[in-house]
Amino acid sequence: MNQVIIISGKDRKPEEARKNYHVMELAGIGYLPYDLIIEILSRLPVKVLCKFRCVSKSWHGLLTRDKEFAARHIECSKHMPLLLIRRYLSDAIEEPNNSKTTIELTSVDMQGDVTDRFKKVIDGPVHTFISCGSLSVLCCMYSLYVCNPSIREIVRVPYRSNSRLHNIGFGYLPITNEYKIVHLHYHSYVGNGKMGCEIFSFRSGEDVTSGSWRQIGDCPSSAWTSEYPVCVNGVIYWSLSSGWKDRSILSLDLKKEEFASISYPIRDSKKYSFLEYIGLMGGLCVVGFSEETSRMDIWMLKNRTKIWAMEYSVNLSPLCPKFLISTDDNSQEILVHMEQRDLICYSLKSQKSRRIGYHGAIKNYNKPCLYYGSLIPLG
Repeated sequence: MNQVIIISGKDRKPEEARKNYHVMELAGIGYLPYDLIIEILSRLPVKVLCKFRCVSKSWHGLLTRDKEFAARHIECSKHMPLLLIRRYLSDAIEEPNNSKTTIELTSVDMQGDVTDRFKKVIDGPVHTFISCGSLSVLCCMYSLYVCNPSIREIVRVPYRSNSRLHNIGFGYLPITNEYKIVHLHYHSYVGNGKMGCEIFSFRSGEDVTSGSWRQIGDCPSSAWTSEYPVCVNGVIYWSLSSGWKDRSILSLDLKKEEFASISYPIRDSKKYSFLEYIGLMGGLCVVGFSEETSRMDIWMLKNRTKIWAMEYSVNLSPLCPKFLISTDDNSQEILVHMEQRDLICYSLKSQKSRRIGYHGAIKNYNKPCLYYGSLIPLG
């Protein structure tokens, strides 16, 4: 690695140093403007930036505590998303009284190459794993964790001891720079079927354990579903189902903290082998695949009118999709896992697809999710 000599602003606080930096000298290259160095660094993977923290105290501060640089780096990382694949290694067989679970997280780039893999021990088996942007939430029966896989950090969220966790949602609110964990739970008494709702909030870049829980009232519906919720533009969506004909979507606006219900775009759902909702092209979309026609139909929810409109109908023959992987809200690419064990990235803009190869042990893993690298600290 080239030696870096900082000309001015050495070892100051990141915000103060930025005002005093003018140029840097890289051995063998010469002098470069500080802003250009920042632009270069913001395009590098987190794994590389973590090594660069050892260059000097000022670089350590920039790559550890500088929120402006971290935000710039996240924006660049969105163009280089990663697949996060998880595997759970329970010790319950060898040690029946041991509730600990080892989780192995593997990151795979869009070329199919493994970029990182690490393990952490947590309390209890995970029943819900949700990714939002660069962070993920792991929910066990009695414990809850926030994870930043890029820096291999997992922090336990404070919660009432011996209180069971039920249905979890996770989202990000850009306007306040807050992450919110939403917990939907049944009341202790037998009531009208409604669920209570409590929210845990913490600001991006701050200690997760400094956040707090608060009740916001009842959820108007029971949101038990096998599908994980998704967050799109500061709104979390859950699937509600009492059969194909009565499917609907429950939403929670994270800014207003208000619930609403949305009907699915179609009633005759039996023609589709699967029907899923994802964030796509800046809005909520419902995607259905018909084995009979080999077509994938995509409806988008128009926010102002709350009306569904079919935007695309894509012929995937001879491929047969198995499930979707949620992408970035504003992406125009859709990730489709095929029965042939391939992952296809289909561009709605160019109407072309490309294959992403998984590593060999994918069959032993759970459904992947998408995330992008960040330096966001959790503690």
